Amino acid sequence: MKIRLCKKFPKVKKLVKKIALSTPNAEIKIKSCIGMCKICKTEVSALVSGEKIHKKTIKKFIKEIEKG
Repeated sequence: MKIRLCKKFPKVKKLVKKIALSTPNAEIKIKSCIGMCKICKTEVSALVSGEKIHKKTIKKFIKEIEKG
């Protein structure tokens, strides 16, 4: 699973750690832009295997990528 995160998210380092713990087989990269302008600064957002996903909290985001 490929996960691309925006570097503009305030808690990006915390998010990377939580994703790595929940899905150890994920390939995580922090990019300068993932094409979700304005959303990535306020919500947890990422490109997961080419699909745009965004949730209000890190916990909800982790649950979404675990089931998908």
